Amino acid sequence: MFNSIKTAITILALGIASSASATTYSYVNSWIVGDGPLWENDPQVFSGQSAAAFLFGGNATDYVTSTISSSVGDINFKAFVDGYGDQTYLFSPAAMDFSQSSNGGGYNAPPSFSAFVLDHTCANRYSDITAACSGDGTQYVNYAFRATDVPEPTTVALLGLGLLGVAASRRKSVMNKNV
Repeated sequence: MFNSIKTAITILALGIASSASATTYSYVNSWIVGDGPLWENDPQVFSGQSAAAFLFGGNATDYVTSTISSSVGDINFKAFVDGYGDQTYLFSPAAMDFSQSSNGGGYNAPPSFSAFVLDHTCANRYSDITAACSGDGTQYVNYAFRATDVPEPTTVALLGLGLLGVAASRRKSVMNKNV
């Protein structure tokens, strides 16, 4: 009896220890860099991931971002960010976790970079901050995807075998006591 319980626990432990998982992504929403707050007001800087969390809820690590499209197959793990006096990452996107502040988290000091700020894009919003970004060419859209870990089928099978082993050993133990 002791050996079957030990075996079942070992199988269960192996299943848990080897709980490999695959990451899947689902499209959440998108935003335009220039739809953020006006740079002159020294807004908080955001990476692509932290902007997604700010806009759509959750934690930055819940998200991956892309600059290509809302298709999962196009995820490039990058984000457009605007820079104080530097438009480099509008033309060549940065890593999705990149942001920079030169004044303790705010944008209004060079060099600073944010994925959600009205600076070099959406010029129409300068006269009306509540207006939607429009009419100025490339919009610098970041696409947000929520990452989800899904257990591999082998892991689920191992866990199931471990649980079956525990159940079988308990049943055998109960049957031996009744005899």
